[in-house]
Amino acid sequence: MVANETGNRPFFTIAVPTYNRHDLLRETLQSVLSQSFGDFEIIVGNDYQAETLTVEMLGIIDPRVRIINHSVNLREVGNMNALLALARGRYFTWLFDDDLYEPEFLSTAHTFISRYDFPPALFSSFSLLRGSNTFSPKTVHVRSFQQYSGQSFLKTYFKGRAKIISTAGLFDTAALRIKTGGVEELCDSAVGVYCEYLFLVRCALLGRILFIDAPFVVMRTHNESWSQSNLHLQKFKDAGLPLIRRCAEVFRNPALVEDFKTNLSGICKLHLYSFAYKSSKHEIGEYRFGVAATARAISHLFDENTAVKSLFLEETGGGRFSTEVRFLWLLGKFSSLIIVWFIVFWIRKFFPGFLQLRRSFTPK
Repeated sequence: MVANETGNRPFFTIAVPTYNRHDLLRETLQSVLSQSFGDFEIIVGNDYQAETLTVEMLGIIDPRVRIINHSVNLREVGNMNALLALARGRYFTWLFDDDLYEPEFLSTAHTFISRYDFPPALFSSFSLLRGSNTFSPKTVHVRSFQQYSGQSFLKTYFKGRAKIISTAGLFDTAALRIKTGGVEELCDSAVGVYCEYLFLVRCALLGRILFIDAPFVVMRTHNESWSQSNLHLQKFKDAGLPLIRRCAEVFRNPALVEDFKTNLSGICKLHLYSFAYKSSKHEIGEYRFGVAATARAISHLFDENTAVKSLFLEETGGGRFSTEVRFLWLLGKFSSLIIVWFIVFWIRKFFPGFLQLRRSFTPK
């Protein structure tokens, strides 16, 4: 269906930040252009100054596709926010240049958005596609549906019951600009370290959120993806405490403050889990697999756990014994995971297909 319900204004804006990935970008755009619901615009933000990107280079000629070649490198966060500023659609989302949509995503989303009186946000669940595998579009069925307040949305997410990519939600464009202000850079990095987690927390300020448990968004994992290739552990250290502080500000909002300590604990856990994984990847990326490498990764985690614990005490203002117990448990749990990851990565040296990733790294 191609129908423009609002004159010259499309219903959806799909914003695609890109940097020198023609083949993957082409496949990403085709997955959007193949949607059964066609009332959308696509804005591609090219942050690669070595060339001027055109639709002809991609072999995609469609009036709904607009390419913006930035004159300077805005980095990921700047690119994302620039695209939000240019959006004309009633609803807005980002889709990274290596991710994809199943064919009925926008149609299903439009149906739910219209049926439930145009909420500020809608999320679907997602699936993973390994880089070596071919994307085969399929029919996706909605397994369940929930409507959340901001408070219940955070509670559900931190309990691991909502498998989402925060920036892949569909948002009322005006509400998104006013309530979240886009995404925020938390440290000096070309890629927005942890910006998706802070953005997710801010989404709770939108107040009413729909979640459809159906993996319409396909996240590709491959060796060139930032999540796999970024081994700069210091960037995660630099972004971790600012993430917690900025989230604490959001959690103090009157609509969320009742769960302040629980929510702050959730974001601390999320950071420490990610940091534990990256500390392992950092050592493995340097081809260090032994006991010493494992000990170094755990040592990095210990230091970060101590810093996060101190900030948690500062923000919550009490409960030292319970806090010590909480963070000792997290340290033990994630240290054990580091040991497991080293064992798995070591086995993969000889058996590459062993225990391939089948889910996201959202801690439960």
